[in-house]
Amino acid sequence: MKVKVLFFDDIFSDLFRKQHDSEQLVWEDNWISSIEEGLLNPKEDVGITFALVRNGDIESWRKIVTNENPDIVLLDLFWPEQAKLKYGDVRRGMDISLEIIPKIRKAFPSLPVVCYTMKPDQNMLEKAYCAGATLFLEKVPLAVPEVHSSLKYIFIYLLQQRQTTKR
Repeated sequence: MKVKVLFFDDIFSDLFRKQHDSEQLVWEDNWISSIEEGLLNPKEDVGITFALVRNGDIESWRKIVTNENPDIVLLDLFWPEQAKLKYGDVRRGMDISLEIIPKIRKAFPSLPVVCYTMKPDQNMLEKAYCAGATLFLEKVPLAVPEVHSSLKYIFIYLLQQRQTTKR
């Protein structure tokens, strides 16, 4: 079985990359690499092959989801550079995702949307779940693939739930 994960993160956007120098991006890039390695590690055969589609264009979510037809969306909760453009305030970075999640949920009701961020608090969790997030993960600052390999089991569970609700 092949599972396609649409990985929406501002780190993949030119807008974000132009605003931050390579030294600032090292941690993010290492974290992304550890997620990819955790999911794609061929040494841990669970009978499922994961394919990751990276995208940083959150405003084009509908076109991207339609074209890519993912099984799961992995969505960064904060989009500071997008918020700066849209609202003139980087502190509203969470509002970008909170506006998109209900739209994804309405257009693709059974598509799991897994959100993540560093150090979430109860308010963030409530807002994300109220917007329609399926699951919320803390962005673990360890860039170690073994830490993130558990994602594959979470995704497998979500896919099983999705298949059950389609029946």
